[in-house]
Amino acid sequence: MQVIHSTSVVQISGSKRATKTCGIAGAKGRQVSVIFLAGVHGVGKGFLGAPVAESLGLNHFTASQLIREEKGRATWGVDKRVAELDDNQSALIRAVRQRREAGRDILLDGHFVLRSSSGELVRLMTEVFADLHLAGVILLTEDPQTIADRLIGRDEMVASTESIVELAAEESAHAHDVCSALQVPLTVLRWPNERTLTEAVTRLLKT
Repeated sequence: MQVIHSTSVVQISGSKRATKTCGIAGAKGRQVSVIFLAGVHGVGKGFLGAPVAESLGLNHFTASQLIREEKGRATWGVDKRVAELDDNQSALIRAVRQRREAGRDILLDGHFVLRSSSGELVRLMTEVFADLHLAGVILLTEDPQTIADRLIGRDEMVASTESIVELAAEESAHAHDVCSALQVPLTVLRWPNERTLTEAVTRLLKT
């Protein structure tokens, strides 16, 4: 297992199944695609994802929103460190399964790697993403200083550029590993904007 600088990397337990994923039928009988919008906190997932989803007629959810609604509470703080990681991912899978019933394609923003309550970088299990039945993944990347400035302005959270680089590198590595294992298309957008994200989502919906 790879170690990034001085921060240990651990992996959440789960089943040992890894299969190719695709869109699955919702309650109305049509294939419902779930596109996963990944990247570190502050990279622009929600800022760009919400208007792009609206313009394309998709439902937009954040993983944290769905987990909070499913569990009735949040298990993370303003420092973005997360407790109950295993249980959170089970809640996310249940929530996405329920949202598919609406019959609309979904743009889901979330993470491949999180910081645990103890500060460790945690790779979410490949099986979590298999159970989400993803049609594709879009990974957003941005200049670390830009991300740091956004976190201060948005969340009053101070994060060093070194910690952002560390997390972004692990997020990218695990995104590539998961997509390779599950044979899921991966698009990486550097300095994304609404136009480039719209184009990337549209391409995935057509595949």
